[in-house]
Amino acid sequence: MSIGEVKAALGEANYLLEQSKTTIEGVGTTLDEVSTLVLATLHDSQRTEAQQARKAIADAVREVKLALRAIAAAEESGNAYREVLG
Repeated sequence: MSIGEVKAALGEANYLLEQSKTTIEGVGTTLDEVSTLVLATLHDSQRTEAQQARKAIADAVREVKLALRAIAAAEESGNAYREVLG
């Protein structure tokens, strides 16, 4: 694989990462809206199901944040490597 091909592959990877980031940000926005409604509805409930729902929402929010951080790290690494290639 030539340097030009590597740069092209890194460019494509960066494009795909941007698409993934946009999609996951959309999921995060929807999750924020839904979680606001769900948490308001479950506010005073001590039922096991309510506790499980609150935990599931917190876990989902955490996963969105982790995914966005992983994408940002991958973008940074790819861009740094492209710069090294010239």
